[in-house]
Amino acid sequence: MLRGFTGFGFAVVAVPLASLVLPPQPMVAATLLMQTAIGLRDCIAERHLADWRAVRGLVTGALVGNPLGLLGLAILPVAWVRLALGLLVMLAVFVTWRPMRHHGTPARAWVWLAGLCSGISNGLAAMSGPPAIVYFLYSENDRARVRSSLMTYFPLASALALPPAIWAGLVGLESVMIAVLGLPLMIVGGWAGTALFRRYGQTAYRPTAILSLAFTAIAAIVRGASGLMP
Repeated sequence: MLRGFTGFGFAVVAVPLASLVLPPQPMVAATLLMQTAIGLRDCIAERHLADWRAVRGLVTGALVGNPLGLLGLAILPVAWVRLALGLLVMLAVFVTWRPMRHHGTPARAWVWLAGLCSGISNGLAAMSGPPAIVYFLYSENDRARVRSSLMTYFPLASALALPPAIWAGLVGLESVMIAVLGLPLMIVGGWAGTALFRRYGQTAYRPTAILSLAFTAIAAIVRGASGLMP
């Protein structure tokens, strides 16, 4: 529903909330599968308005960052992964609450750096969003173009993360079953979120996104910190 209402945020909310009751590894893999499946349609539908120069740069950086994030997911303790999830979501809260002002098109190196950070976040937590959102809010004033570019990039980032995730053994029967069972619910929730946006989006968009992300961030940080206590 949040993804349908705001245009982003599925992994940002789904992974930390699910990791409160499930190990993060299978949920991250299931999220990659679901985002790839449902996002390919968005990639095709939004291709004409998207900033392909930026999308290509982000994808290039993500190719390097994805394996690094997956390595961290495979070797880090569960508590540290949950804490990282919460901190990533808190960054998304900050970006949503205090969007940056436009300062012109950044150098290509900044696009690649954003893609690298996005890839690391994607491999670690199936969250490619926060670094990409920061980049587009910094470099682009046209919100429709930002939305189209993000909706084009997200499924590509998820698809890039799947091969190394499979190679690392993170995609197993449990994650596939979660994806198969969750995809219909994701589709229904997306329809509901879109309907709510058409009716209430002009007034409720920002508070809905901020409250949802903040609640998730706090829950994940508390759960992760409690797991680090002796």
